[in-house]
Amino acid sequence: MSPKVRVRLFHELRETIGQSELEIEAKTLSDVVESLINRQSRLKELFFDSKGSLRRYILFYLNNSVQNPPNLATKLNNSDLVLLIPPAAGG
Repeated sequence: MSPKVRVRLFHELRETIGQSELEIEAKTLSDVVESLINRQSRLKELFFDSKGSLRRYILFYLNNSVQNPPNLATKLNNSDLVLLIPPAAGG
């Protein structure tokens, strides 16, 4: 069984999913991203470019530590907190 982690979403991610926090089962950061894309397929364009590479502008935090650059293979544990912060739009 995969660990249960809390995922907090900000800006466009929160608006697209319609929730600011989710609890999901995920073994890795990649599983978190995949779960979000499965919930809302248009998020794939937010996370990945046309070549399938992870976009660098989304900030990944794991237990309040920035993952820079994010390694999607990072293993997760029960009760970990993942924050996903895309760039804020505005002007």
